[in-house]
Amino acid sequence: MSTGGRAVLCGSFGMKVAELREKIHAYTRQRLERIILEMYKATPKSVREMNGIDSLIINLDARRAKPRVPVRRDMEDIRAETEDFVSNAYNQFYYAPNSVVPKSKRSRWRFTARRLFKELNKAADSSTDAPAAAELLKSLYEMLCYSCRYILFSGYDSFASVGIPQVDFFRAVLVVKRKIESPREFVRNSILLALASTLNRYTLWDELLEVVVAFLETVDLKEMAIEICDDLRKEAAANQLKNLEPFKDGLESYQTRDFVNHLAILGWMCHMALDQPDGATRYFHQHYKEKDAEIALYVLLRMIKDRGCWDLWMRTYQEAVDNGIQPREELQRQSKDIQDKFNIGRFP
Repeated sequence: MSTGGRAVLCGSFGMKVAELREKIHAYTRQRLERIILEMYKATPKSVREMNGIDSLIINLDARRAKPRVPVRRDMEDIRAETEDFVSNAYNQFYYAPNSVVPKSKRSRWRFTARRLFKELNKAADSSTDAPAAAELLKSLYEMLCYSCRYILFSGYDSFASVGIPQVDFFRAVLVVKRKIESPREFVRNSILLALASTLNRYTLWDELLEVVVAFLETVDLKEMAIEICDDLRKEAAANQLKNLEPFKDGLESYQTRDFVNHLAILGWMCHMALDQPDGATRYFHQHYKEKDAEIALYVLLRMIKDRGCWDLWMRTYQEAVDNGIQPREELQRQSKDIQDKFNIGRFP
């Protein structure tokens, strides 16, 4: 009996609408109700929602509206709107009273920014539009970074208002720029974009630098990044980067020292990505400028800890102690904890 049932089911597989209509024509109401219930229960909820099955049951005469296909705008229209939006933002037209941006539209700037972000990413799929999309997306990112330091909008954090984390926005810019720039141009521009822009309150410099390193897929690109860090360090010392935001207050400003020290951190990351831990440590000690050696040690050990390189952590810690550095109590406790775990075989 069960075999016969399976045969009927297999024979019914792929039934055409005309065949179905003929098959159910003589069914009783009770049998039709049972079939509909079984089919409804067997249909996944996502499929029911996508095809409007519930609406069809409620109102048989209802017709499902065809999904609206979004119209892709011309690149020149996107360019014009993006340039106007960025210019109006820098002029604080979305924050202060003015006759350019109506009051009713000022609070909706975040929706405009998010839409432009999506349109520019989509436009970058075209090889013809990719160069313009990359430049416009970069200008949009830089403006949002600028607004994290200077008031352009009423929101407390521009990236949070737009709904796109700064790290994700930064990564999206690099994805597009990677398509159109030469390797060396891309690496240099990526480093400058990471370090010459303002952070929002939720982002760390190291997070942006990790994004950069993720794009360095080959040994050559990693080594190139280290060379460019060295070049930028020399340019900074020669005051050749004065057009960048961190250098506008002079070579001795906090932002300038921070910029140079993050070049040292990026170089360390690249050496680590090349599986050169000792070279990474030497590079950091050589180029990270901090008067207090214990603070520099703390920064280095924090990065090593984040990667779970416990043997390197202990070697670096012990070398610092041997060189007369007195680690803070927090590092001393970590050293004891790590050594205890080594002793009981918790670490390989």
